[in-house]
Amino acid sequence: MPPDTLHRLMGLYAEEAERCIRCGFCNSVCPTTLTSIGFKPSKTSRGRLVLLQSALQSGWPDPLSKNFKELIDLCIGCTRCVDVCPAGIPIPTVMSAYRAAYIGKRGVGSLDRPERVIANFEGFVRGLSRMNGWLRHLILTKPTLYLFKRLAGFADDALLPLPEGGVLDEVFRREALKSGLRVYAFFADTYARYVRPSIAVSARYLLNQAGIDLFLPPQRDSGILYWELGMWEKVKELARLNVESLHREAVKGRRIVCTSPASTMMLREVYPRILDEEKSREVAESVVDINELIHDFVHLGRISADLSRERCVTHSTCLSQHLRLTSLIADTLETLNVNVDKVLLDCCGSGGLWGMLEKNRALSREIGERLVRKLGTSGLVVSYSETCALQISSLTGRRVEAKLPHEALYSWILQPKARTPPANISPAS
Repeated sequence: MPPDTLHRLMGLYAEEAERCIRCGFCNSVCPTTLTSIGFKPSKTSRGRLVLLQSALQSGWPDPLSKNFKELIDLCIGCTRCVDVCPAGIPIPTVMSAYRAAYIGKRGVGSLDRPERVIANFEGFVRGLSRMNGWLRHLILTKPTLYLFKRLAGFADDALLPLPEGGVLDEVFRREALKSGLRVYAFFADTYARYVRPSIAVSARYLLNQAGIDLFLPPQRDSGILYWELGMWEKVKELARLNVESLHREAVKGRRIVCTSPASTMMLREVYPRILDEEKSREVAESVVDINELIHDFVHLGRISADLSRERCVTHSTCLSQHLRLTSLIADTLETLNVNVDKVLLDCCGSGGLWGMLEKNRALSREIGERLVRKLGTSGLVVSYSETCALQISSLTGRRVEAKLPHEALYSWILQPKARTPPANISPAS
């Protein structure tokens, strides 16, 4: 690919890549660099940027080659590098922009089989979630899952994000809570809508303790997986649909609550960047992460409990750190007298669905084992990421239970006395 073509396809993010001063600060925090492959300069965070600079300036190495893309794909989008880069380069976005250029030149068909499966994740889990329970369980038997993993390129030992049953939209339509002001709109994303509606059910019941009810506006997938794959046109399509719907809530004065750090990041940072319009910026300003909201309610006394009997380890995920949520989550737990044994900042190696793929699994496990060794025999880990929770359960052989912060609070405060939530969807225990 001629350098000017790559420049054109990457747009302003080509210029961002060329601003790299090669200091190597990103290497000091990059999960994939800090592994056994990190002795090879081309497989480090700095090395990827240096190679990309070379391709942009001279056309060598060939950015359309499979080997070049495999090196770029070692970036798992954890955002740790963003916080240490002295030049302020949004490195994960630069890597995504390269992937978008790669697809723009070679087409979506150039993605390998596992990437194409990930690109169809929303449709897959949406279909499974709507099936009758017996049929869904029949499809999700061990032999069927084993065959699926083999054909799709997922690792045998990876725990996949499989639907627990039920669709969140139907739950919200069917039952309104008896009390609560509907001043908060809820952006559920695919995971809470189709994979684990119990995430949203537990959030709704917990926030109802503060006198509010969540309102579920029309919405689509956030596009986080397409963003990671470099399918920017699909991200833009979803972003426009979501912004149009969420903006109607924002102008009514409703805040937009997210229960996933990926959703919070997409709405706050990616949508305004990729759409560059006033509506997307207004939506971004209206977003509140559920951990920010709960922290405020706890300090206002609207959510209260003495949880001195409870104990946990807190795992601060990569996006939790990027969104400055680590101290808020720890402070919320400690204010409610939870015994927080330790706060761990290590990456678990999931990288969304990246670590579940067979081609990445050995590296994913190497990254995650450092965290697992520090967990020890802990019974409960509070980890703010759906896929990180899966990864922790997977790497510990399900010995360690992992919950999102609001799920842990729900189980401690409300679950012992809560009535059964609707539609046979029970918040995870």
